[in-house]
This record gives sequence, structure tokens and C-alpha cells, in this order.
Amino acid sequence: RLYPRGQLPPGSHPVPSPSATIEMASAALSAPNFVRAAPVGRVGARRATRPVRGVVAVRAETGEKQIAGLTPCGKYQELCKAEIPTKIPRHDFLKQMYRYMVISFGDNGLASYGKRMDIDLVDGEDGLTNGMCVNMYGLKDGAEVLICELYCEMDTEMVPSYDTLMPSQDGEIIKSNRSGKDEFVKGRFFVIRRPVPIDESANPALKQMIKDMTLAINKYYAFGSCFSEDDT
Repeated sequence: RLYPRGQLPPGSHPVPSPSATIEMASAALSAPNFVRAAPVGRVGARRATRPVRGVVAVRAETGEKQIAGLTPCGKYQELCKAEIPTKIPRHDFLKQMYRYMVISFGDNGLASYGKRMDIDLVDGEDGLTNGMCVNMYGLKDGAEVLICELYCEMDTEMVPSYDTLMPSQDGEIIKSNRSGKDEFVKGRFFVIRRPVPIDESANPALKQMIKDMTLAINKYYAFGSCFSEDDT
């Protein structure tokens, strides 16, 4: 069901605005001297599971440089994340984002961002598709090499989900479920990150890619499709 603009389904959370999400990405990519949910149809190549953990924006030194947005495990730099409302089906969201990435990055990466790319599907710990990995290539000493693996995945948090409002014993109106049971949706945030060490030559393309992905997520939330246009 589509809700009027500005009205959110019960129990949902707004997707962060593009400017708010991009600000986080720009900070990680521009700082001076700073250097997986529901099943999806099994198509395309796959990567081994790399589960998303809770992320805290911290800095850690690696040699002579520091990395902004380093995850607690120290293996990834988080560039940005968007909260996905519980009413949005994860399997459909991931399928649409996969289609978007294949077209925007896989087919048109060189023309639009100056880098050749291909897309892999990423499996979660439960063996179900949990996101995508965008492989970005660049030239080093005249040869094409992999310069960035951009992981775009749902996290593994179990988020309470509600489908109705009911009065409590005290007469207050509370969120509840018609089934009378606690229900959960797997995955609160769609997280975009890359492994460390990182190659800064990918940064200019990554900035524009993350901006475009954020807009695609907001289109999906507003219109039900990453490819929809607002003609009003």
C-alpha cells in the first residue's frame, strides 16, 4: 500500500533524507588525510557472507593514515546507511536495488562514473541473499585492477513490526499485532561500506554513486520503485 507523501505507515521510520545520508558519506570520503533479511531470487554471482555488525563512527590509525568511519571490527569503512521502514518488504527492496545497480553501475558505470564495474550478490549467514557487492575497477600501471569492493547490505538487527493499534489495560493506545504475538523484521539499516585498506582513487566515483543510490532508495520508499519519477 502506498501512503500519501508525508504520512508514514504505522510502526515505520522515515528513510533519511538524501542530504543527511550523503553528508555522512562525504565526511568519510573527503576528510583530509583520511584515507545481509528476506530471501531474494537466486540470480547472478555470489559472495561469501560478510555479516554487517553494529556500526560506530570511529577513527583508527593504519600506518601513517587514519580511516574515518571504521567499523568496530576494524575491517570496513562505513560510508553511509539508510533506515528502511519495517513495512517495506526486504526481498522486494533488495531485488529492486540489485536491478538498479546492474543497470546504473554494471551497464553504465564507465559512462556515468568513469569506472568499469560488475555486481555480485551477497549471501547472509542464513544462506539467503542479503545485499550486493559492487566491484569497481581502475587502471594501475596501464593494467586494469580491482580498486574497490562496495558492499551494500541489510544489517542483521531484528526490528519489532506492528500491524495495528489497540488499547492497553491502562486504556492507552499502543502498537500491536492482530496475531497477538511479537513479530519482527530482519534488518533495520541498508549499510554501504568497503573493506580496508582502501584505494582513494575510487572516492570521486563513490561520492556520486552513493548520492544516486540514496535518491533511488527514496524513490522506492515514495513510489514503490527505484526507477519512478515524480511528475507532480
